[in-house]
Amino acid sequence: MRKVASVLSICIIAGLLIVYVPNIIAGAGKIGDTVNTMKTADLPFGKALYAAFLYGTFQLANVAVFVQHAKSFEKPQDAGKSMAVGAVLNALLMIMVVLGIMTVYQNPEMIQQSVPTLFMVQQGVGSKFMTPLISVLIILGAVSTAVNMVAAMVKRIHAGLAERSSRTETAGKISRTQILAALVCCIADFLIAQFGLLTLIQKVYSILAYLAIPVILVPYVVHMAVMRFDTKK
Repeated sequence: MRKVASVLSICIIAGLLIVYVPNIIAGAGKIGDTVNTMKTADLPFGKALYAAFLYGTFQLANVAVFVQHAKSFEKPQDAGKSMAVGAVLNALLMIMVVLGIMTVYQNPEMIQQSVPTLFMVQQGVGSKFMTPLISVLIILGAVSTAVNMVAAMVKRIHAGLAERSSRTETAGKISRTQILAALVCCIADFLIAQFGLLTLIQKVYSILAYLAIPVILVPYVVHMAVMRFDTKK
């Protein structure tokens, strides 16, 4: 599972580079025009910073997914290196996406688009090739995210029930509990998806972000302060 996820992630990142880099280069002039427009527009920094903070707290809700599939570090120092590399890669990818979206920022039809990246590709270079490619990348991203999250939920549910049960199960064998948990999670995810992509992003994601503040962020910060970043025993 871990190897498949790693290979899939590399393929998605490579695909994004193929899609975004040519469009950013070709749309450099449009990016410059967008920057000039933003300079004169009323776009408060505080509001943008708060939105970024909420996005960060929303990602905290996914920590359990990362932990379920991650491999333990051999040395504590490896955690710092992993965090630094991850921060740099994520920052570069987000900057790349923002620059790409800026190429179509001033297009009047942009505000009506539910998938801005797809619209950018359709308006950019090599749209006949890029449109199917970005569609495949979107599907791969959605499927990989869904599989990872369902697998994490199944693992947590199964582990929790196993602690309450005295039954011993054969290692490597999929139990009925795991199958049932996966089925319930998939059905629940399907029902939630019926609300639509925009509704989930605009409403549900923000709700999860606010819930993550008292449930995850505050306890985590308190733990770090009390345990001095886990250096205190």
